[in-house]
Amino acid sequence: MGLLSKTNLLLLPVLCCFCLYLTVAIDTIRSSQSINDSEYIISKGSVFKLGFFSPENSTNRYLGIWYNNISVFTVIWVANRQKPLKDSSGILTISKEGNLVVLNGQAEIFWSSNVSNSVTNSSATLGDFGNLVLRVDTTGLVLWESFQHPSDTILSRMKLSTTRR
Repeated sequence: MGLLSKTNLLLLPVLCCFCLYLTVAIDTIRSSQSINDSEYIISKGSVFKLGFFSPENSTNRYLGIWYNNISVFTVIWVANRQKPLKDSSGILTISKEGNLVVLNGQAEIFWSSNVSNSVTNSSATLGDFGNLVLRVDTTGLVLWESFQHPSDTILSRMKLSTTRR
């Protein structure tokens, strides 16, 4: 029994580190989940992070994607650029219709992915190329992606296109 408990004691730190890694390396938000202002998701390879931020010299809050591991804070995409939150009550969630939405503390919508087809089971994944993709869980069908709504940054793997209008 003494050897078994020593082995358990040796494994405990390893298991704790593994559990910590699992909680930090989450790259997907599901229909039943939300991300509060202080929380974030990180792409699988830890290249990009999605969460709420305030630009330098501002108290406005935005949902955005930025590089995770470079020293200069570099935002590559912003959801609610036209309608910033005024405090840290922001929430990113998937609405019952299947849209990604940014809400304030009073559950007012500050931004939406505006997917027209109603889907009950969807999830959004942040990829290592900086693309946030909203998919139908059962089929994998892409409903919306941030690369189709670029900010002022062009990344590799982005496909630029034009319409006749």
